[in-house]
Amino acid sequence: MKPFFALYVKELKANRTLFLFLFLLIVGINIYGLIQVENFTFLEIEKETGGHIQILSIPWPGLAALIFVFSLPFLLAHAFNTEWKSDTHYQMFALPVSQYTVILTKIAAVASKGIVGGVIVTIGLSLWAARKAALPNIKILSVGGTEVTAFFDFALVVGLALVTYMVFIFGVVTGMEGVKFAVKRYRGLVAVAFFILSTFLFGRLFQQGASTLDFLGQISMSPPAEFAIDLGGFVYTILMGVIFMIIGLVVYEKRAEI
Repeated sequence: MKPFFALYVKELKANRTLFLFLFLLIVGINIYGLIQVENFTFLEIEKETGGHIQILSIPWPGLAALIFVFSLPFLLAHAFNTEWKSDTHYQMFALPVSQYTVILTKIAAVASKGIVGGVIVTIGLSLWAARKAALPNIKILSVGGTEVTAFFDFALVVGLALVTYMVFIFGVVTGMEGVKFAVKRYRGLVAVAFFILSTFLFGRLFQQGASTLDFLGQISMSPPAEFAIDLGGFVYTILMGVIFMIIGLVVYEKRAEI
């Protein structure tokens, strides 16, 4: 456990500037979004009739969520590639620990950023939804503390989706990087091929996988926003992420080329 913690701290220190920049960016966008009423408009085209076509218009907290979601795979890939770009991968392989431990510390470091960033994104989206009255009749918890309000239901859904996404994308990137460093040539092409194949396989089997896990039931949300979420799709996504991650760990441990 001691080597794991030491390597984990090392990964956090090595990427602290990048992590801090993303944190500040996400927090800043969320704060600005909660102050501003207007949405973020990426592209707006004026029509001949005098109207406008908005190609992409989303709330600012939604923009922060997109930046957070798309940054995670690049952060993990960056953690893998840093050792190779700086020519310190020889030292990494010479460490008296298994490569499983080394890779898991990289995943844990990025996951730590993901958890903190996910909390920020969840709070930002939930506050925005409350402000825009997307969830009507929002109340704080009842005096007895037994009634869960729509605000917390919304936060739960967003949090569950982000956690599921993180497990899946970390698994895909770990598998991609493991296969990539198992070959000496065409590493970029191999990585892209694995990414495409894994996401295609995930999507192709999603309906069957989610249906198989229907026995897990649903999460029922309380009033004033009554709805239910099927757990099958979330669990299937997590399982696929874990499978891809195991593939990457095993291949990297057994076949990674120095």
